[in-house]
Amino acid sequence: MSAMNWCHRCMGIYRHLTVSELQAMRTRLMASLQDRLASPTSAAHNGRSVQYQQNVAEIRKEIAALSEELEARGAGVSGGAVRGPIYIV
Repeated sequence: MSAMNWCHRCMGIYRHLTVSELQAMRTRLMASLQDRLASPTSAAHNGRSVQYQQNVAEIRKEIAALSEELEARGAGVSGGAVRGPIYIV
């Protein structure tokens, strides 16, 4: 397990947020990611040009962390309840 996954699972940086807040945050991040991927990456005018970087790795990490927290609470994309293993004693 990587250090980043361990951090999100044990400390739960999103534990203080409600499910609706988590879903709203994930929606905003998805829109931001879509906007960044769809926006132009360069512009030119009068012989000058500028290149923009599309660094989306951090946004994707945050979306993954939010989705993981929602799945842990049973309110993920699937909408179904998350169940643990069944132990027969």
